[in-house]
Amino acid sequence: MVAAFVLIKVAAGVGWSNASAMHKALHAVPGVKGVHFLAGPTDIIAFIEVADQKAMLESLAKIRAVKGVGSTDTRMVWPV
Repeated sequence: MVAAFVLIKVAAGVGWSNASAMHKALHAVPGVKGVHFLAGPTDIIAFIEVADQKAMLESLAKIRAVKGVGSTDTRMVWPV
């Protein structure tokens, strides 16, 4: 199992009126277990858990394709 937190910045010019649609679209991405909107330099954080690195790359590509996503910063979770 591979897990990551994805820090998402909303694209410039996209208003918060699109938040509900973005929330729904992000939850529809395979492996996304949680989506939270934040206050601060990061607008959204998503938690992904998938079977392997290939599935992670596929999920990240789908997140980046969501309308309104400007940029992402992925933080892989290391098992302890």
